Amino acid sequence: MRSTTDHRFITDLEPDRILLALLAVERIPDWSPAHRDVRVATRDEFHRPHRVYATVTPLNHSDRQVLEYTWSPGRVAWEVVESAAGGGGRGRFDIEETDEGTEVRYHVEVQLPIPVPGLLLKRSVSRVNHRAMQNLIEYIEEFRLEPQPEIP
Repeated sequence: MRSTTDHRFITDLEPDRILLALLAVERIPDWSPAHRDVRVATRDEFHRPHRVYATVTPLNHSDRQVLEYTWSPGRVAWEVVESAAGGGGRGRFDIEETDEGTEVRYHVEVQLPIPVPGLLLKRSVSRVNHRAMQNLIEYIEEFRLEPQPEIP
């Protein structure tokens, strides 16, 4: 079963601060209710997470996944490249400075390995992602800048 969710929010924080907060992928469980453990396996030449191991629990079914991250100006994207339970998906954050402030757009596609009625899947995934976005906003606002590599 597959579900797609999109969220958008505006903040007065600088885009670089948001990107720095997202670079700390090991802290995803601090704001995402679906993530139990996240560890960086490899980093790219700019020391940004590239290959990441994650334990996720979409709809209360635990899955160990391997994610590959790509980083570009104003975008953080990831894709599930391995899944112990046969799940999959991809997602991204697009960050853009606008007249209103910094706009953050979140897009995620989740593919579960088990059959779930479409409406139940969409509602459940949407609810988890909505809560994650609320938590993410708080996380970014409270994020303490620690020595981090520069964002190219």
